[in-house]
Amino acid sequence: MRTIHLAYSDDADDAAMFLAIERGHVTVPGVRFEHFRSDIHTLNGLASRGEADVCAVSVAHVPRVMDRYDLLPHGGSVGRGYGPVVVAFTESAPLRRVGVPGLSTTAAAVLRLAAPEAELVEMVGASLADTVSALREGRIDAAVLVHEGRLVYQQVGLKLLLDLGAYWEKEAGLPLPLGANVIRRDLGPELVEALIAALGESIRWSVENRDVVLDALGEHGASRGLDRAGLSHYLDLYANDDTVGYDATCQKAIAELLRRIA
Repeated sequence: MRTIHLAYSDDADDAAMFLAIERGHVTVPGVRFEHFRSDIHTLNGLASRGEADVCAVSVAHVPRVMDRYDLLPHGGSVGRGYGPVVVAFTESAPLRRVGVPGLSTTAAAVLRLAAPEAELVEMVGASLADTVSALREGRIDAAVLVHEGRLVYQQVGLKLLLDLGAYWEKEAGLPLPLGANVIRRDLGPELVEALIAALGESIRWSVENRDVVLDALGEHGASRGLDRAGLSHYLDLYANDDTVGYDATCQKAIAELLRRIA
């Protein structure tokens, strides 16, 4: 039995994407899957060291792992006019010292384009409470929130300074590709083909069985401040047809983002 190490984020969209595999609804003959979940900055490092067979990474980090990995045709997180948000306690806060989820992330890369003078402060794996504390204590002037955080920041009194997805759409006329999945090339063509098919099936299952996914991830959503409706809205944003497969617009967006941040 071959063990395949799947590494993906601790956010709801990735959990949904791999749920069918985790529950055994989707299988690959002769393969067992081992799941590892962490923040995206840690996953970028994991892929850089080649320590996962299939790994979620920031799109901005993809060029740094292409010596070992190929980009999968599905599994992406794409913001169409929305994306990570830059927030603070006042709308007049300066973009001077800005907390980011990791310097290797797409959010950090796009912030560098939008605010090139800003000093980026790594806050890897920071919870919303951690971010609020850092803002109150003056360790940062503003912070970038990704994934579920973009939907709940107002609940703790934070104000929107900039939506990086809206910024990118205005600048490039394209959606913002945030996360992607990559697969180790040295697994061999036959196994890679089987895994691509299985992962695609698992992603489609998550989109087609939304109520089952919401039941399974309800506790996760609650821990991030989302009720069932909020969690469903979040999955509409980041676990959708773009996740099932990149269309031509998404492919163009990935190429343009990588060109601009090179």
